[in-house]
Amino acid sequence: MSGGWTALSGTQIGSVHVREDLPLQDAHEVRVDDGVAVVAVADGHGHHAHFRSDVGAGLAVRIVADLLADAAPHLSAVRGEEVLADVGAALVERWTAAVLDHLRDHPVEPEVAARGALLPYGTTVIAMVATGDLLGVLQIGDGDAVVVGADGRAARPLPEDPGLDGHRTTSLCQADPLESLRVAVVDTRADDVVLGYVCTDGFSAARVDADGWWQETGAQLVDLTRDHGLPWIAERLPAWLEEPARIGGDDTTLALLARTDLRA
Repeated sequence: MSGGWTALSGTQIGSVHVREDLPLQDAHEVRVDDGVAVVAVADGHGHHAHFRSDVGAGLAVRIVADLLADAAPHLSAVRGEEVLADVGAALVERWTAAVLDHLRDHPVEPEVAARGALLPYGTTVIAMVATGDLLGVLQIGDGDAVVVGADGRAARPLPEDPGLDGHRTTSLCQADPLESLRVAVVDTRADDVVLGYVCTDGFSAARVDADGWWQETGAQLVDLTRDHGLPWIAERLPAWLEEPARIGGDDTTLALLARTDLRA
């Protein structure tokens, strides 16, 4: 397929967060420029030890979106994963520095700081960048990254993270986040990929079809984009996220990128 890429995102605060007067701890970012699209989502940890995770998530998506936009011209089938690994290393470095700057301006009690300066800001991050016929994916922590073909068949391009046990997640605030960094590069022309999406685990937690929801969601997004276009989806995405945020209780965020020439 020819053409560039475009993107959108949406979020909803979880019902548990509303009930317990917690802030929205998910964050999302979209960049589209000259046919290059970047999407990023982050899920700040809800535990009381991570009481500034909303700040950490916001920092994570802004920093990774900047880095991926800058890296897009350097992506290639040969060096793509190396480029993304460099982005991951720069993300950890810049996120840590930004957190320490925030902490300097907004200090915490000494006993809190003693447990770890980064701990209050703990967050996951998932991002995609699409340019030309290449799509790159980067992730630390839980949540989902999915690519979808023109025929609606979906795939998860990243390897599993052995550190995810269903109760805890790997994080930017851990001792060595790069141990949990996962990256992948997809040749969209070879695999006929026309759309990709990333979502926080609030989306999957509310689904009863644990094994198939991500495939069904991928097929639906391709069909809806082909039939109605992304502006139509952008108007409706926040409302679509209301149900999983209410049923699952967690903040729920989804971002997608698609070929600009994905049409009926």
